[in-house]
Amino acid sequence: MSSSGLVQIDGLSPIKKEDRKTSKVMLLFPPEWVPTAPYLALPSLTAVLREAGHTVVQRDINIEMYDHFFTMEFLIWVKARLGMQLKPLQDKEKAGTLTDRETDQKAVIEQAYAVDVFDLAERAEDAKLVVRGERFYEAETLELALNTFREAMQYISAAYYPASLVFYPMESNLGYRPGVSKEVFACLDDEQVNVYRDICNQLVLPSVSKEKPDVVGISIGTQMQLLAGMTFCKMIKETFPHIKVVVGGNVITRLQEELPHHERFFTDVFDAAILYEGEHALLWYIEALNGQRALESVPNLMYRHADGVKQSKEVYTEKTAALPLPDFDGLPLDHYFVPERIIPYLATRGCYWGRCTFCDHGQGYFDQYRGMTAQHVIEQVTALRDKYQCKHFLFSDESYPPALFKKVSQLLVEQNTGIKWTTLIRFEETLQDQAVWDLAAKAGCCTLYYGMESANERVLNLMDKHAKKSVIQNNLHQASKAGIWNHVMAFYGFPGETKDEALETRQFVIDNQPVIHSVELFYFVAYRHTPMVRNPEKFGITIHKQEEYDLPLDYYYTLNEPSTLSCLDAMQMCEEFYKNDFQPWAVRVNSREHVFLYISKFGTNKLPQIYAKQQVAVGAAEGVSGLVTWPVSQSEGEDGMSRVTSHDVG
Repeated sequence: MSSSGLVQIDGLSPIKKEDRKTSKVMLLFPPEWVPTAPYLALPSLTAVLREAGHTVVQRDINIEMYDHFFTMEFLIWVKARLGMQLKPLQDKEKAGTLTDRETDQKAVIEQAYAVDVFDLAERAEDAKLVVRGERFYEAETLELALNTFREAMQYISAAYYPASLVFYPMESNLGYRPGVSKEVFACLDDEQVNVYRDICNQLVLPSVSKEKPDVVGISIGTQMQLLAGMTFCKMIKETFPHIKVVVGGNVITRLQEELPHHERFFTDVFDAAILYEGEHALLWYIEALNGQRALESVPNLMYRHADGVKQSKEVYTEKTAALPLPDFDGLPLDHYFVPERIIPYLATRGCYWGRCTFCDHGQGYFDQYRGMTAQHVIEQVTALRDKYQCKHFLFSDESYPPALFKKVSQLLVEQNTGIKWTTLIRFEETLQDQAVWDLAAKAGCCTLYYGMESANERVLNLMDKHAKKSVIQNNLHQASKAGIWNHVMAFYGFPGETKDEALETRQFVIDNQPVIHSVELFYFVAYRHTPMVRNPEKFGITIHKQEEYDLPLDYYYTLNEPSTLSCLDAMQMCEEFYKNDFQPWAVRVNSREHVFLYISKFGTNKLPQIYAKQQVAVGAAEGVSGLVTWPVSQSEGEDGMSRVTSHDVG
């Protein structure tokens, strides 16, 4: 039993095949997420539901949205929306009643309205052909295509003023804070800024009307997806009140303490929420709706009852080796913004290290780390390769265990699987043999993403990472020598870190730049479910909870010992790094998956063509305008739990 009073169970008895009642289920994945590969949540849920005999329609609205945005049809529609907004503003200007905000809005709309929309649309549609075809591998052409996407997003933003819709995804801003419930509810009905209302009207509601599902499930993995996901829920529930709407995903699990205090979510937005892992919980919820189980017996479930919002006291943990192969059938695998299919795959759940004091990834799982055997991994990857004619894989594990890393590499080579792959990994003493890295590269490992966090060993020990600086350096040099692309993540401002210790991290990155092919430097964030926030006095911090932030995923904090680096200091140092030091790492391509494919194509981690031209030395560069910095670290669980953080991999 956990401290919250929840009890883990082994599961419910399956319904006999001859007694099953089947339903039609529509599963939706909302914006914003990267448009380069499917997200694993829907295929994992789909596989279990289809195995039980249910009909499943799965829709990746994220990629459908971007595909829709960059069309002649939608951009002309935006032009008409701009014109409808401009006329009343011009009338108010003539009447002398224009407010300052409306003056700014009018200027933005007039600038956008002057754009040649036919030219923009033609370039945007060609840009999609670039990212999906052989021209993708011409770095300058790809850069132009990505800049066209950014230009189109700026044009679209003008019609939703003052919203900022951007490409790279996951950085848009509607002006509402997802951590404040009253702003979330206000955003859902805001037809001016909430672009997802139009996406729902144009892409989602027609599909729901056509398919006529009994249940709609929406996976909300990141805080960035919260507004879009909740918008879809509310509009579906309003338009089709007879359809049951259920939500799940990592963010829903993290908000499980707050949701019961906002019954409006369960009356106006959705009918039920699934916490933790969702495959069998969703199946059993559907069976309960069909009268084959008692609703209160379904684990991992939160739902509205006559007495208020109720949560099951039982939690079901999936048996990873017993789950069916993820089912991607029905997803638009050739519509992602890449020239080769990329499939995500997960061999483990949870983190084998699981000790980092700043990390809250474990909140998405009720149980400890679980994994499959290396042979099972190879069998499933091979099956996915053959079924979907795909040779590129994202191993989306929290942090790939060293023993599995070695064994999987060995089996991939022995069985001549012929795939290319990338994953997240820890710096480990057990990985200091050059032969390990050479074997991984021979097995198709192209890029690796490391949570270094700091290059100072005292700070690493405070974090409970216990990595040695010499090991970090050896791993980087050996992986680079093998031809693997190294992406390093670090952050400033861990409580107790001094400025000199933070500068040590900066200097380490600069000194090792030849073997660090890309870098991501952030500042410490006090995520609410971390060991640090649960025991702030132990780490010398004071947590400040703000009443209006009633859906918090992180907290503002101050240091009890002012001689160490403050949050504001860390933010400033981070800004200075990107202004003064980052240019040698500035790449012209858009995402990790794009770099992954470049290395797969050219067979080397030496890719000068994807970097911006360096005009000054390291440590003295000006900021690089218009170039892409790396997004925050991304991994996802097979249960559909997204891990989007600023700085960690175990």
